[in-house]
Amino acid sequence: MSGKSIQDLAPEVYALVTKWRSRRRTVMEALNNNKWLEGIQGTLSLEALMEYLELWDIISTVVLQEGVPDRHIWRLSTTGQYTAKSAYDALFQGAICFEPYERIWKSWAPPKCRFFMWLVAHNRCWTADRLAKQGLPHHDRCLLCDH
Repeated sequence: MSGKSIQDLAPEVYALVTKWRSRRRTVMEALNNNKWLEGIQGTLSLEALMEYLELWDIISTVVLQEGVPDRHIWRLSTTGQYTAKSAYDALFQGAICFEPYERIWKSWAPPKCRFFMWLVAHNRCWTADRLAKQGLPHHDRCLLCDH
């Protein structure tokens, strides 16, 4: 099933499964004599029918072994085991890394200067042109050099 859930593989069919029936049996019980089909209630649309047939093909190849416990695999780590570090790393996957942070935060400058530089680096300073774009009051000329 390539690591996907039934809900991801066949959302239309999944929507037709009554929750109270699916909670009362194990995977082994559902696969024996195709009992999983009993949980599907309602009429199948054309799309649901296509998903149903694809799901049938996938499930028909599944072979469970008696006495072998289920194994949970955490796909976000190389070992398959959950760790807080792997969850934390996954949280920032695809995030933009800001490289000069060490130069700002590890400098000898006072904290208020470091904070100001952090705002500058992230384009968060309320300069006169930015205030003007927001329609907020601002000075037309620089307060330091009067230009």
